[in-house]
Amino acid sequence: MNTAAIPSTDSDDHQAMLRDAAQRYVERDYTFESRQAALATAEGFSAERWQAFADMGWLALGLPEDCGGFGDAVDAAIVAQALGRAMALEPWLANVGLCAPLLTALRPGASGSALAAASGAADRAADLLTRMATGEHKLALGAWEPQGRYDAFDVRTRASLMADGGWQLDGAKMLVLGGAAADTLLIVARESGQPRDTEGLSVFAVPANAAGLRRRGYPSYDGRQTADLRLEAVSLPASARLGRGGAAWPALEAAIDHATALACIEAVGTMQRVLDTTRDYAQQRRQFGKTLAANQVIRHRLVDLFVAIEQAGAISEAAVARLADSPGERRRAVSLAKAFMSPAARRCGEEGVQLHGAIGMTKEVAIGHAATRLAGLSNLLGDEAWHLERLEADRPR
Repeated sequence: MNTAAIPSTDSDDHQAMLRDAAQRYVERDYTFESRQAALATAEGFSAERWQAFADMGWLALGLPEDCGGFGDAVDAAIVAQALGRAMALEPWLANVGLCAPLLTALRPGASGSALAAASGAADRAADLLTRMATGEHKLALGAWEPQGRYDAFDVRTRASLMADGGWQLDGAKMLVLGGAAADTLLIVARESGQPRDTEGLSVFAVPANAAGLRRRGYPSYDGRQTADLRLEAVSLPASARLGRGGAAWPALEAAIDHATALACIEAVGTMQRVLDTTRDYAQQRRQFGKTLAANQVIRHRLVDLFVAIEQAGAISEAAVARLADSPGERRRAVSLAKAFMSPAARRCGEEGVQLHGAIGMTKEVAIGHAATRLAGLSNLLGDEAWHLERLEADRPR
């Protein structure tokens, strides 16, 4: 397994052990056959495997220590690359990549929100993080809406303050990653301002069984579980609002960047699986009395795949390393990585299928699933064009 996207000095013993454990688990327990069996279930993933993630500490990576967490973004990246190689179906990215950093940032200690502490929202966020780390509670972020596409700040869902101090939510969300299985949904709603304003946004913790919440779960084309949500007069207590009212955008943008960097690392793991699988196939498949790998053109194409993976790994590693930097530096590093990774991942998947020939189009072999996963990762959390536009918008004038 290539670890180009992850620092390889192993100066930190726990990261070396985490890397080895993740590699062994994927190779031994997360086989293509077991993935296919989980994909065919009603949930679309394995509940037993999710608990195994919790038992190994993979759901606690980057969480505050008082919530049972440990490690940082580099630790999470190690697991993300292993899960990318497995083409994991479980909503790890939705929980550890998106919801965990958002909840952590919205806690009063991070946001300085005395109101949140007084209302009990601080305890709510800590409780959600703690229960997520143990595997007993799944989270999902409902941020994006049909009219906004990748712009998570384009929000028309409204949060209205009620006479009793509680809240009422009305609106719709689409493509909520991990939303079909979530026990609590973190809903981004607007308290004030116009639909595309970054001011006036708040995050609310909504139980999946809340009255007025309608949820339609469905799989994405690459096997992940998603959901569309409709909120009609959903009533919530005052403590459901997490963080300071109307000021959630900086924390939300940082959480999305965090998940985007991990998605890039995940793609590197899947790309490496494509290369390894394709190389093995080319060394075994014989045509006209010799293996495919004996053809110089085939070898050149495999080398091109290797170079693209090394480049994707390096730029994705840089994005992970800049997640704690200033917002401008973080945005630039993440968008550079995603703008490079999106077309590179798509081309990698296409090359793998082409070099396998007709068998690469069947559902019985892993290469087709890997290509589909890479196509999904190319579009997830912003495609190449969207991130190039963000880079241009941030460019000094």
